[in-house]
Amino acid sequence: MSQIFSLQGSGFTRREALRTVVLTLGGTALPGVLSFLSPGARAASPSPSASPSAPPMVSNSLGGKFSLITGAGGNIAVLGGDDGVIVIDSGLPNLAARTAAEIAKSDRIALLVNTHWHPDHVGGNDLLAQAGAQIMAHENCRKRLSTDQFIEALDMKVPASAATAWPRVTFASETTLHLNGDEIRLVPVPPAHTDGDIFVHFEKADVIHAGDLFFNGRYPFIDYSTGGWLGGMIAATKTLSGMTTPKTRIIPGHGPLATPEDLRGYLAFLETMLERFTKLKNEGKTVDEVVAAAPAKEFDEKLGKGFMKPEQFVRIAYTGLLKHR
Repeated sequence: MSQIFSLQGSGFTRREALRTVVLTLGGTALPGVLSFLSPGARAASPSPSASPSAPPMVSNSLGGKFSLITGAGGNIAVLGGDDGVIVIDSGLPNLAARTAAEIAKSDRIALLVNTHWHPDHVGGNDLLAQAGAQIMAHENCRKRLSTDQFIEALDMKVPASAATAWPRVTFASETTLHLNGDEIRLVPVPPAHTDGDIFVHFEKADVIHAGDLFFNGRYPFIDYSTGGWLGGMIAATKTLSGMTTPKTRIIPGHGPLATPEDLRGYLAFLETMLERFTKLKNEGKTVDEVVAAAPAKEFDEKLGKGFMKPEQFVRIAYTGLLKHR
């Protein structure tokens, strides 16, 4: 832990970031956020940097030296201060140079915390680590990044990351950092989206980065290959709700900045789906039968416009429930 708090002199300047134009993750350049679709869609989709429909990378102030970067893959939180820039998640690998340059506008990059292991949240790890950032994450996040993975729901192979991209400090229980004038709680939860998810709670700023435990305004992806399941998502959402105040701002893994009211709606949706899926499971329904029944149809207008389409969500979430033990 002492290395994390000895951050002086190991930062990443804006000039250095702008000179860096290539990132390799495990020797393989991964596609953009649309890679979290079907194999066919991955093959047909251009990368976000080349696609005219890809959202621009934007940094929005959350007050003081706190900002939210969108358009880099998963949402990225940035807190500046005397201890250097603290970054939560690092986005997609093919956007890593742009992401690093955007972050480095603030100051030297000192610490990176990953909310989980998926490529759209850790793609800049290698670049930021080579620039001097320390990396922290759940111990299962390091386990996933350091070995080849296969996301069954997407028929997607994910090679092990370069060793420089692995977290150097890991934990499995709640950890608190005292940096940049804030108390930053790193809160692990039981398997939910994956088996290595955490919330990052900036207590004084009253901001929580929820990672992919919370998808705002879109259907969630649940990675059952690495322990995720719908019941775990519900339990995690209840934990998150218990951490909020009426004024808490919640950064979802994907989607716009959210309020506790948004979170309550998300929880109600998850609970409704678990109730329906459980009934269908008890009736012996197959995955194809459940997809055909369209049990989430009433939510399609609100949640079906993200990268997870309604039938994909139903297929993946129900399969995860069947596989959960």
